[in-house]
Amino acid sequence: MSRKADEKLEEFGISFEEVIQDNPTKSCDDAARERGLETSQIVKSLIIEAEGQKFHVLLPGDRTLSEKKFGSEYRMIPPEKSKEITGFESGTVHPFSTELKHFVDERIFENEKVSHTVGETQRAVILKAESFREVLEKSDFIFEVGDFAVSTEQDFQEVMDRGLDEESAKFVVNKGVRSIFLDLSREYNQERVLDLLKAFNRESLDPEYESAAEILDRAESQTHMQRLVEALSENGELPEASSFDLEEKISEVLEENPDAVEDFQEGRDSALNYLIGQLMQETNGKADAGEAREKFMEELR
Repeated sequence: MSRKADEKLEEFGISFEEVIQDNPTKSCDDAARERGLETSQIVKSLIIEAEGQKFHVLLPGDRTLSEKKFGSEYRMIPPEKSKEITGFESGTVHPFSTELKHFVDERIFENEKVSHTVGETQRAVILKAESFREVLEKSDFIFEVGDFAVSTEQDFQEVMDRGLDEESAKFVVNKGVRSIFLDLSREYNQERVLDLLKAFNRESLDPEYESAAEILDRAESQTHMQRLVEALSENGELPEASSFDLEEKISEVLEENPDAVEDFQEGRDSALNYLIGQLMQETNGKADAGEAREKFMEELR
């Protein structure tokens, strides 16, 4: 027999409030009213099939699954089949009722508290969103957090309120990077964040906050930013940070090679390649060639 959600929470030592509803509910709107919550705080469970595999999807109660963001065609599992998989009737399936891979919409964690059924139509629990994430991490299934829901005007407005125009906001929201944009733009210039997310998109990478923040900290130019993202795409990790000041090294190379500087200023473009070569020798090949070229051009103008 499938275990009920409150039993799982107790097993993991998670604090929660039990709710006994006056009326049985199956819709998220009704559940929210019975529990004195917003519909967005209700955690909705969907059992779906995509590309021959079954998945367990968790969404806020006021959202629907986006086929575009989910990345593949899918179909809802019929109620009778869902009961075979979960052990619970349609409308009472709780988040921990299967060991299928879970796709969890990130908006769930934007609430202070969330609520879900325990496996009955009149009993539910309310717990902190951070506690809900904790029990996910302690469970036996693999889960992935991301933007999997159909976007609303509210999503676009949140991004535009950070200073982006409508077209840029559409890119951020439709590419499913709304959450990371909102997080990063609290600390970094929104245009730089947007450029970085576009660079990740060009390399078909899913940005993570830690690596994106490091790139923003280290990138000295647009070209350097792109090259760091390319390195992450190729190697799975960022290169070690340079232990030298690029502008200082360029100044030294220019001072030590006045003939090459004069040649360049007289129209001999090959002199620039010579200067870059000298810089590479000085830095043991660690300088970013594209960034160095830009810096040399700035100095030589």
